[in-house]
Amino acid sequence: MPLHENQTIGRYAPSPTGYLHLGNLRTALLAWLQVRLASGRFILRMEDLDTPRVRPESEASILADLHWLGLDWDEGPDCGGPQSPYNQSRRAEIYDYYLQRLREAGRAFPCFCSRKDVLLASSAPHGPDGPLYPGTCRNHLGLAVMPARGRDERRPAWRFLVNDRDVSFTDQLLGPQSQNLARDVGDFVIRRADDLFAYQLAVVVDDALMGVTDVVRGSDLLASTARQIVLFDALGFAAPTYWHVPLMCDASGARMAKRDGTFSVAQLRAQGQTAPQIIGGLAHSVGLIDRNEPLTCRDLLDGLTLPEFTARLKNRTKGGSHESSGKESR
Repeated sequence: MPLHENQTIGRYAPSPTGYLHLGNLRTALLAWLQVRLASGRFILRMEDLDTPRVRPESEASILADLHWLGLDWDEGPDCGGPQSPYNQSRRAEIYDYYLQRLREAGRAFPCFCSRKDVLLASSAPHGPDGPLYPGTCRNHLGLAVMPARGRDERRPAWRFLVNDRDVSFTDQLLGPQSQNLARDVGDFVIRRADDLFAYQLAVVVDDALMGVTDVVRGSDLLASTARQIVLFDALGFAAPTYWHVPLMCDASGARMAKRDGTFSVAQLRAQGQTAPQIIGGLAHSVGLIDRNEPLTCRDLLDGLTLPEFTARLKNRTKGGSHESSGKESR
């Protein structure tokens, strides 16, 4: 929880599944700036829940890249903190405790449906993440069929039971948002059938326990926000303030992805790019500075106020949610 009342606490939470690209780095820079401009605490957390996709070398490269660029943090996997550990893969017992609380409150239920079952259900409409769960195991049916299904060796996932109501919030950059989870998402998975905890539950528990007040992240996660807000509420926590920032695209207009291996810090360093050149390019690409010029993170911090940071980011966000990573922004 916050060390001081009304203290701003933010975080950057990368997944160590590959090398950070410029889009990842820009989000990290914006998250860091928002917290430092508010004289708050910054947390680095590794979202390594999806262990089959984690690359052993990625965490070390992420730490090295962020340090080289001049970004620092007050709590993290390399320095510890009051809510250690800061790797999600080491926090399973914590997530299990909060899953049990949801089960006891009647807000979580076992589901034996496979993805194919959901896809083939004729009554399942489609939402932003694909076909909506049709409610097959809802209302404790999952508990009733568990012994029989258990004999077939099918392990259940656990889903959060959503209510038919609008979830509304105001994003600091995108303005008022609203989503009806029953209509748009359906009962969503919080623990997978392979026993891995889902992102939605883990991120809520971590943000709550770590006292996070402000979440700065890519606009691709906007659709997850309503789900996380209802989980905060169900667990008795206050939801943080959200800032969904523009995504970064490559020169062809395609969204950057770690699997492409393009525009990584290692690659840019090999091409002779310096940390100030990269920071200046990233700041310019999202409108924080008027000219593309080399700047350190501290130079950028000293040249902005939080209201100016917010206003410039809002202005760029209204102009479009994607920015090219062409030569000008590098």
